[in-house]
Amino acid sequence: MRSRWISIPLLALVLAVLAGEAAFLYWRARLPNEKPCDPIIVAVARDTGIDPFLIRALIWRESRFNPMTHGTAADERGLMQVTPTVGEMWAKANKIPDFKPDDLYDPTTNIRAGTWYLSRSMQRWNKTDDPVTFALAEYNAGRSNALKWVDPNAPTDHTAFLERITFPSTRKYVEDIETRRDEYKQTLVGNRWYQEFFPAQSSMTTSP
Repeated sequence: MRSRWISIPLLALVLAVLAGEAAFLYWRARLPNEKPCDPIIVAVARDTGIDPFLIRALIWRESRFNPMTHGTAADERGLMQVTPTVGEMWAKANKIPDFKPDDLYDPTTNIRAGTWYLSRSMQRWNKTDDPVTFALAEYNAGRSNALKWVDPNAPTDHTAFLERITFPSTRKYVEDIETRRDEYKQTLVGNRWYQEFFPAQSSMTTSP
């Protein structure tokens, strides 16, 4: 009889451990798989001169690295939530024949089109003290809204611009991406794909 009462708590402990293990495996399986995007991000960064950590952070914010993400607001598609209109603009500017909106579910096409659009926005804001802040707001809320948020008394000041953003979701969007970008610059120092972007760290041991 005694052994039976001992086995019940033991069984409960085993079940709790197994439940915890299952929960951990489920959580890990749902984490975004960022690594497959790294070679594409680095290649696009080389071609465009756009910070690869910024590209990575924008993908994280827009889709959590799910290439099949589909937005409902403007039919946004893929990793960087590119609209078919922007995709067509990118295809025309880069002489890409036979472009179709569903091509935006392809990671390479999507990252190239999304980064092209971001780069174009950054070029328009290149007279400011931080084009990234302005360009991210434009990427999220459109150019007409971004122009409204420029401080007439400090038109090149990104801090003043950020404070004038009237959409809380857009302000958070910009802040989230910039924070994530800075985190990537810390956490990816030893990553083999990003070594060239850390010249001072080139002798460090690389990681996958």
